[in-house]
Amino acid sequence: MQKNIIVCLFSSLMIICNTAASAEVQIPRSMADKGRYYLLDAKIKDGITTTVHKRVGVNETGYSKTEINCKTTQYRDMGYSENGPDKITGTPSKWTDILSGSSKSDLVNFVCAQKR
Repeated sequence: MQKNIIVCLFSSLMIICNTAASAEVQIPRSMADKGRYYLLDAKIKDGITTTVHKRVGVNETGYSKTEINCKTTQYRDMGYSENGPDKITGTPSKWTDILSGSSKSDLVNFVCAQKR
């Protein structure tokens, strides 16, 4: 396998790759939430998956970049923006264990399940 593999996620009949810029896959939630979450992009390099996802809430839409280590089921936030995915900025957080039922745990579980 190449070092820079693009992770493709399968949802129904869609194949989402980084070349399909407008494609979104809804991330299933394990707990009730007024927002809806969508995976916009996922790429893997050196065992770390970098994702871009959005949360469509009642009053706002936010975009986040997250790095995920599927082997340890840990993640770290890389940045956030309410002005679009191309405006994401921030400083990487520390690697964090998932908290069952949180939106981040749903993101990690969803992305890591696609790799199996």
